[in-house]
Amino acid sequence: MEAFLNALKERAGFFLLQMGEFKPFRVLFRSGEVVDTVKAYETFSETQIYDFLIKEVKLDLADSEITASAIVLTGQSDGYDVVVIEIFRNRRKKYQVVFPYIINNGTIIFGPDLNQSYQTDKDW
Repeated sequence: MEAFLNALKERAGFFLLQMGEFKPFRVLFRSGEVVDTVKAYETFSETQIYDFLIKEVKLDLADSEITASAIVLTGQSDGYDVVVIEIFRNRRKKYQVVFPYIINNGTIIFGPDLNQSYQTDKDW
């Protein structure tokens, strides 16, 4: 899963640096490979996008070849700009990591996870 998490951070960094505006996106891990499933949602609010992505995650996890699905968002926490990554392994397990970041000379630098071991075993 470490490779999956690193791929998610890399993709988030690309969007933060290159795309101008960050929109939440979904990525899945299938048969040992990261499959990028970013979609354009220009006309929807971030809340609407997130709700749509949650529905897609639930569909992902019904596929036995998909071992994990993730949603990547941005926000603020403790005064930092952050990338929030929610990783879903099944319909009851959700892991969330929150990485503060700075952009310095065209490079994104991620700090350590502010969430340190958040996970839930509740239905989401």
